[in-house]
Amino acid sequence: MPGSLYIHIPFCVKRCIYCDFVSGVYDPAKADACIKALQKELAGIPEGTALSTLYIGGGTPTVLPAGMLAELISRIFSRFRFMEDYEATIEANPGTLDREKAGLIRSSGINRISIGVQSFNRAELEFLGRIHSPGEAEQAVRIARDAGFDNTGIDLIYGIPGQDMDSWKKTLRKAVSLMPEHISTYELTVEKGTVLYEQLNAATPRAENRFRLPEEATVIEMYEYTIDYLKSEGFIHYEISNFAVPGWQCRHNLNYWDRGEYYGVGPGAHSFLSGKRYCNTPVLDEYIRAVSESGRPACNAEDITGDRALSEAVFLGLRKTEGLCLESLARLYRQNILSRYSKEISTLEDAGLVEIVSVACSYETSLRLTRKGLLLSNEVFEKFM
Repeated sequence: MPGSLYIHIPFCVKRCIYCDFVSGVYDPAKADACIKALQKELAGIPEGTALSTLYIGGGTPTVLPAGMLAELISRIFSRFRFMEDYEATIEANPGTLDREKAGLIRSSGINRISIGVQSFNRAELEFLGRIHSPGEAEQAVRIARDAGFDNTGIDLIYGIPGQDMDSWKKTLRKAVSLMPEHISTYELTVEKGTVLYEQLNAATPRAENRFRLPEEATVIEMYEYTIDYLKSEGFIHYEISNFAVPGWQCRHNLNYWDRGEYYGVGPGAHSFLSGKRYCNTPVLDEYIRAVSESGRPACNAEDITGDRALSEAVFLGLRKTEGLCLESLARLYRQNILSRYSKEISTLEDAGLVEIVSVACSYETSLRLTRKGLLLSNEVFEKFM
């Protein structure tokens, strides 16, 4: 069965204050060494491997020079066998995407682009440490369209210090006006080790509003408004944070949530193959050295089988708003899910966080999050982990 391939490019123009991803400031020499290591790691995957999706993420892949990026993409397409209806995504940030680069990326075979806009409010962008303005974000979407991308996504963040409902509504309306096929909306999370974490914890009770997160009630209102507004604009809410025009859901991410197999290449990348999960070292210099010495940068591997596999399938599948097909899951894992997790499901049903519904046009049933469950999804997942 065709799988998926993820490529991690660990460079950005600058590091945003909330970022805890495997990424650093772009350096030409390190980028050159990293790409050479990526190519060597790719050579360890059997040539001709069938793929249905490709995802080039980061970091900011489009921070790389156009020629370097186009060559990497070309090598990927020449080495592997892509299905006729493949989906190949690249992440891009405004300020790193010009017409020449967008054209080269599209002509190299990439047919989907995900643009990290985050906000159309100048003050919010400046607070987050983004390098672009609202106008440059809008221009990046237009550049992608002009380059021939008919599958374009926009990423947004809500819950930003200083942000209110009015600002969030304006950002959503601007995003929809650009007519993307996909919109992802993520609540800002504060991770230890980030600049944002230090700023918020250093702030005094009298600190400026820019250093205070919105009230929880406001963040909930933002999320619920997003669901209702995007639905009214014709988007399907198909995963907790993701919305798409019908037929344009991100197939690569759906493969993760369906617990499909995938290869991960690059520092910090994960692979999932034959019930085992592999993790590459996240330290760039260690990654380059390991690949140079052995061609294998994985720093650990673990078997995900038995009850762990079933548990993972449940909490990953519940991320999708359609939920889990209970009969299909039972056939795959040879366990009755309702019996195996009877206590957990009963508790969650009583709390109004999950529900069991009949699947339209079939005799099967689905376990899915309720509207309340979407808001408290982490509490639900903990019951199955």
